[in-house]
Formats: sequence, structure tokens, C-alpha cells
Amino acid sequence: MLLSVSPMSVEQALLQRSDNKCELCASTEQLAPLAVEPSDGSLDQSIVICETCRSQIADQSSMDVNHWRCLNDSMWNQEPAVQVMSYRMLHKLSS
Repeated sequence: MLLSVSPMSVEQALLQRSDNKCELCASTEQLAPLAVEPSDGSLDQSIVICETCRSQIADQSSMDVNHWRCLNDSMWNQEPAVQVMSYRMLHKLSS
């Protein structure tokens, strides 16, 4: 059975799942949801991240390599969407 979930409840569920922390770096500041593409906008295909992670994902020329040391922990997260985004960022950092 497919349940429809409103965007606000997805954001609330993400914040609850992440304990109000960025799922990549564990920051508690300026959190917002991010759909991990390809995504249908569901909870399973979204993560919650901070503005620092968001800005560096959007503009890779501003990436701070030291900030992304957090991926050593986030890649072991039990949520597949967090694992996928951690892998993608590790791959971008290696090139």
C-alpha cells in the first residue's frame, strides 16, 4: 500500500529521523531537506543537510576538503539515501 505524504510531513520525518542534525556532518544549524536523485520526494529518497553541506554540494569549486571528513561516519549511516550521497561526495573528492 502506497501512502501519500505531504512535503511538510517528509521534512518533519527527516528531522525526527536525523535527530535534528545534518545527516552528513551532524551540524544542527540551518537544516533543510535534499532529494537524492533520482528521487520521488519520498522520505526514503531524501536526506536532511545543513547549509554548509548544501552550498558545497551545489558549488563544488567551494568545497572544503576538511569539512567532508565527516563522510567517514556518514557513509555507515543505516539510511540508503545517506549512504548514496556520502558515496557521491567521496567520489567527487577523490577526483
